[in-house]
Amino acid sequence: MKEKIPQHVILDLLPLYLADEVSEETRSLIEDHLKTDSQLAKLAEQAKYAPSLQEIPAPITKETEMEAFKKVKKLMIQHNVFLFMAVLTTFMSVPAAISLYDEFPPAPFLFLAIAIIFWGAFFWVNRKISD
Repeated sequence: MKEKIPQHVILDLLPLYLADEVSEETRSLIEDHLKTDSQLAKLAEQAKYAPSLQEIPAPITKETEMEAFKKVKKLMIQHNVFLFMAVLTTFMSVPAAISLYDEFPPAPFLFLAIAIIFWGAFFWVNRKISD
């Protein structure tokens, strides 16, 4: 009895298949799978004529679209929270320096250290969004 190979495994092997760098057994497995999966067969056909694999559109399902949407939504919330906290702690270091310096001299430096952490988190999330 033949096991059904998951689509993501075939997608991983597709560049090697198109470059003719797979064994005969792997080639026959991929070709059998392409006969049953019309969406992947269309993708493989497009890949044969594309100058680079980056020009081939990835198949998008509702599940992957919702996954991407949830990920971006989470990143945008983190982006806004970290920006707010970074600005807040940066500006709080000035009043802390004025009012708390006599009682707790490291207070402004503590606020600045926390601000630096939030700024770092903000830029890290910002970079993840742009990737």
